[in-house]
Amino acid sequence: MTAVLAALVVATALPFLPQAAAAAPAVEATPLTVQLTQLSPSTMPRKGRILLSGTVRNDSEEIWSAINVHPVVGRNPMTSRDQLTAAAASDPAVEIGTRLTQVGQFAAIGDLVPGQSTTFTISLKAKDVRNEIAGTPGVYWIGVHALGQNTEGRDPVADGRARTFLPLLPEDAHTSVALVLPLRERVSRDRVGKLLDTSDWSTTLGDDGRLERIAQLLGSAGGLPATMLVDPAVIDAVGSIAGNNPAVSLGTPPPGGPTETPSDTASPSRSDDRLSPVDRANAARWLAQVKAASALQTVLGLGYADPDVASLARRRPQLINLAAKESAATFKQLGVDAVPTVAPASGWLDDEALASVPDDAMVLVSDHSAPRTRTHWRTPEGQDLVFTDAQAASGGPGPTPPLDALALRQRIVSDAALRAQDGSSGPMVVELPDDWDPGADWQSADFFGGLDLPWLDLVSLGRADDSGESTPSFDAALGYPPAERRAEVPLANVSATRALVSTANAMGQLLRSTNDVQHALTGIALDAVSYHARHDESLAREQVLATNDAMQDRLGKVSVIGTDFVTLSGGSGTLTVTLVNELDQPITVGIRPRTTSADVHIQTPKPLQMAPGQRTVLRLRARASSIGVHEVTLTPVTADGTELGTPLTFSLRTSQVGRLIWGVLVGGGGLLVVMILRRIRRGIREHRWRGQ
Repeated sequence: MTAVLAALVVATALPFLPQAAAAAPAVEATPLTVQLTQLSPSTMPRKGRILLSGTVRNDSEEIWSAINVHPVVGRNPMTSRDQLTAAAASDPAVEIGTRLTQVGQFAAIGDLVPGQSTTFTISLKAKDVRNEIAGTPGVYWIGVHALGQNTEGRDPVADGRARTFLPLLPEDAHTSVALVLPLRERVSRDRVGKLLDTSDWSTTLGDDGRLERIAQLLGSAGGLPATMLVDPAVIDAVGSIAGNNPAVSLGTPPPGGPTETPSDTASPSRSDDRLSPVDRANAARWLAQVKAASALQTVLGLGYADPDVASLARRRPQLINLAAKESAATFKQLGVDAVPTVAPASGWLDDEALASVPDDAMVLVSDHSAPRTRTHWRTPEGQDLVFTDAQAASGGPGPTPPLDALALRQRIVSDAALRAQDGSSGPMVVELPDDWDPGADWQSADFFGGLDLPWLDLVSLGRADDSGESTPSFDAALGYPPAERRAEVPLANVSATRALVSTANAMGQLLRSTNDVQHALTGIALDAVSYHARHDESLAREQVLATNDAMQDRLGKVSVIGTDFVTLSGGSGTLTVTLVNELDQPITVGIRPRTTSADVHIQTPKPLQMAPGQRTVLRLRARASSIGVHEVTLTPVTADGTELGTPLTFSLRTSQVGRLIWGVLVGGGGLLVVMILRRIRRGIREHRWRGQ
């Protein structure tokens, strides 16, 4: 016990050493788990009180009694961002400062049986805290220790702890922060376009789900500016939940027409989970919240399905533009004015990819923990280039989850406080991780309230000055590590996407009904080249190819039928075939002939409109300039010539028999005429001779 007390005294007296803390070994979990849920204000006040609230839970298998929760304050400030980063990564067991033990400075919470939890609140006088610190500007440790008694008695070692940062600023400090909140999620659909993993979507959109927490957090901004980073595929996915997860629709069948039921062989456990009225209501609620937030905040629109831009720039740049086009169409339909944006989830982007990014796009890349004094630039290609701050986005110190709302808020405020003293220009741009979850206690954290500070301006992340005069060009290298290149979605996924995009285009051109089938299928196609597909590229590819097969089966219902063998006598004639539409939708379709011989020519009519289930007999004029057997294929095509459906292939025999017969007849007729004329002439001559 004496050794423990000595170690505690020494550790408490020592100033904070970030290098030692960063290298500290991991420790075993404490029997009591402490969670800070509220710290107010978010910076060190000159007077008034500091409020600390949270929870304590007994995670051991024994009773802990007479538990007190004491505040802990660090004496010496951290004055650099490197120190702050080391502190956030330090071992939670490292002692951070002085434990306050005076009556009125701690909370007595009594006993806790295994699994039981309770709340605590500590209200400290600001002057008491200031008496314990050096008082110079910087970032100070503040936290709590829970101490209790078990069967072994009581000792001064904390049985549970939580900690965070509390900055103290000089009076002339001032800076700005642009906060970027992502709405990103993996979207997968089955072969007929139904959303997969609906149970997971129901959870994340539920009252305590990740996406719902972010939507509510945006609603709590209270007029403070923020920036939303949105994948429109997520919006469409939530729309599917709200609409009871329908398959891709080819349009509304006409009254009384045939009905086609798409075949769905996907796993019922993933795509056909029951969606309750509550699930659908939650999805509709989320959409309404996001729409309301988008009217107040700047929206950065990712390419549809969050494409792997680096991979596509190398393998199929046209798909980058297609993703941007589909994204713009979705936002336009929603009535949201979104800035086209490329923001790789990893923060890395190949320099060579910039040439394939649309000129009007904003590009967000990470500074990878090498903070820049200037965050907004222009690329040589003319795009807005923004460096986001990886350190501030990495969150607070353990044992609290680093990205919980309170921990993250205090990390952002602390980094901003230190940055304010560096004289950096432009806002510190903090893009939160793509899978960010504010945590269950986000409401208690008062996330935006703690960022509403006199010295800190929250700003939206907008475009650079249009003239470009005040925004310098970025002429250095972004850097792109080999590991990132190895992680890119492969060519096979790009090929799968291209196949379904082609099918989507054919389907969109074929159908005459009002529908969004081309947009829906193109969106599914882009899932195979999403950043999310990096985690399971083969599964993403298989899902897209399955959808392509299903849609090709439906296109196969448009067909040309006829006989297997046709003979043309005399080198020309009429071919009779039947064009069939077995879809439950009206279409516009034509026929394209293809032959194995250039001597065979077949005239086809212009594309015609067909009703659902209609069969149309076509008589095609054919002409051949040579004798023989030729293979002919008649393929259904859209109005612009895209081939689709089920073609008819047959053998065409051409001969000159008819032409020969006509030659003989004509020749014989000519000879007969000549003979008749000669006979008439002879008769006339004989008549004249007799008359003499």
